[in-house]
Amino acid sequence: MKTGNIHLGNDVDISSDVSLNAVKTGNRGKIRHYTILFGSTEKPLTIGDDFFIGTHCYLNGIGGLTIGNRVTIAHGSMLFTDSGPNTSPELQKSFPISAAPITIGNDVWIGARCTILPGVTIGDRCVIGAGSLVNADVAEGSVVAGTPASMIRKI
Repeated sequence: MKTGNIHLGNDVDISSDVSLNAVKTGNRGKIRHYTILFGSTEKPLTIGDDFFIGTHCYLNGIGGLTIGNRVTIAHGSMLFTDSGPNTSPELQKSFPISAAPITIGNDVWIGARCTILPGVTIGDRCVIGAGSLVNADVAEGSVVAGTPASMIRKI
């Protein structure tokens, strides 16, 4: 189904109170209540097949957000592809707004209430422990957790 800048694959189940803008999904996915997903016209937020996005998630894809196949993003997780003090020109002098893409590989499980910051790449077959702050790349086949996230073990 395609409407405007939204392209949903077959069998995508979206709760009625979800906000979408500049999003492209694959097939067989679920997006749960009170979730906000957005990209931009130049860089749509792209999600592969067989995905799950839990309630109260916030996926900011302005800087480019690509999510692979068979990815689970648990409840309350937030992904930010840009950051900065948007309302204060004075603070922006010291803390300019920056943007960098996030890439999430295939077969990834992001636990509840995780935060993923701009510029992070998460490799295939990774697990991000609940409540983690991911501010650096995660190598393929890794289990990471904590604030900031660090290696727990390899799969």
